[in-house]
Amino acid sequence: MTNKCVSIVVPIYKVPEKYLRKCIESIQSQTLKDIQILLVDDGSPDNCGDICEEYASNDSRIILIHKDNGGLSSARNAGQRAATGEYLMFVDGDDWIEPDMCEKLYSIAQNTNVELVMCGMYRDYASSSDIYKIGLEDKKIYLGDECKKLQEKLFEYNCNIAVVYSKLIKKSLLDDNNIYHDEKLKQGAEGLEFNLRLFDKLNCATFTKESYYHYIYNENSISSTSTDLNNELVVRCYSKILELINSSDNSKNLIPKFYNRFIYVIVTTAISGYFNPNNTDNHKERVRKFTNYLRKPLVERTINSADLSNVNKQRKLILWLIKNRFFLGLEILGYIRIWQKKHK
Repeated sequence: MTNKCVSIVVPIYKVPEKYLRKCIESIQSQTLKDIQILLVDDGSPDNCGDICEEYASNDSRIILIHKDNGGLSSARNAGQRAATGEYLMFVDGDDWIEPDMCEKLYSIAQNTNVELVMCGMYRDYASSSDIYKIGLEDKKIYLGDECKKLQEKLFEYNCNIAVVYSKLIKKSLLDDNNIYHDEKLKQGAEGLEFNLRLFDKLNCATFTKESYYHYIYNENSISSTSTDLNNELVVRCYSKILELINSSDNSKNLIPKFYNRFIYVIVTTAISGYFNPNNTDNHKERVRKFTNYLRKPLVERTINSADLSNVNKQRKLILWLIKNRFFLGLEILGYIRIWQKKHK
């Protein structure tokens, strides 16, 4: 097969039909036509596979991969292995992209000769949308040691570059360094771990503030659902990330940023997880489970040692409530958070 300009990998598992169709059609309608579309049906038990078959039968650019369920990382890897494009892009099956995303990012990559192009993102809610704040300078070219600074920014919560989507990646960079997703990791932080290894090998990158990627916020998605198992998987993922950092020649700068990032995970786990009003456990059970969570060594160490100088007042309040075991206050904030999301 002749190499395409861009290969787009779409992992698919239990994606609602309206989101899946919009995702696929947004990729099909790209103004850059020389693309390869890899739809990876990760053993979805619903009609996702049939929907993909429908599109694949009418578009020769689509390669459909059916596989046993292995999780998001496994699906992304299956698509990456089958990709033949000069550049690689990941798009989640419930998100969508602007029609000129591939053309614009590919043009930037060609004109600047960089290995990675990052772009702005929208966050789409049921009835509204906003733009992510990305903590990077528009059109700046990052070279050499500046890429190590980019690696550090992966851990800045408000920088919003720790995801694998909204990026155009030189495929040879991934191939030459054997960079794939770790299939043992699950529940959201696997993208951060992937980027940590990617940025470690990165020689040149750039960012455009123009927003081309639409992230669909779904409070019922797997990554937004808090269970004891999910929370344990997140802790395991961050423990693996800390191991990588400890073996890195950039560890001195990365370690404090790691703990600062994990503070945000703990806060989210409390408010959007254990003390989320949608949690069916009673208050006593919520407190018991959250107390067990706080005993995990990485969680305990982070709460006691993280630098809070760059944490906003709201999260500092939540951490104060956690440290002082004022769980009723956390429950109240959980209700406030749900109200805020419903009124966006």
